[in-house]
Amino acid sequence: MNAAPRELAVIRFAGETTAVERYAQARDAVPRTASTPPWTRDVGFVERHHNGRLLLRGTFAGHYLDIDEGDLVSRRGVGKGAAAGGLIGVLAGPPGIAVGLVLGGLVGSHLATPDEVEAEPEAFVARVKEAVPPSSSAIVMIAPAARVDEMVGALGAEAARSLRRPLTDEESAAIESSLADAPTTGSDGERRR
Repeated sequence: MNAAPRELAVIRFAGETTAVERYAQARDAVPRTASTPPWTRDVGFVERHHNGRLLLRGTFAGHYLDIDEGDLVSRRGVGKGAAAGGLIGVLAGPPGIAVGLVLGGLVGSHLATPDEVEAEPEAFVARVKEAVPPSSSAIVMIAPAARVDEMVGALGAEAARSLRRPLTDEESAAIESSLADAPTTGSDGERRR
């Protein structure tokens, strides 16, 4: 477990893209000569569309997520279909390979079975849905209190209306368990596996 207790901060905004816009404004307010504030690498973005589907991108508790519930295309199905189409296209020469790859990928993406949906941390996603209403967006941070303070200070008055609370050891463990399969990020914000 982390040495410093962590807090959860959810800063909600009206509008599906507003959170990313406000983040960019706060990040760009830092003079170009200064180094990028560390808090900017510890945030995740949530967009909750009017139909209730989520888009999560960024760093959540040290794990990188890129989940789009609106993405109905199975990447595994695309790969299988493209491979099969490419093999069939070999019979027609190079142009046939290209056409086979494209058509096979399209067919495979739509014929994929439901068990081929990309894995997502379902428990974590369910909790995010509870905190972010449809047709809105949020900046989410799970970090030590000092880092959350940096973000809240940079975002200003809008962040003052955020949901913010300390996480118990049990809650931190549950989040870590839910995100265990997601790649981790380093202190530089780069994804690790």
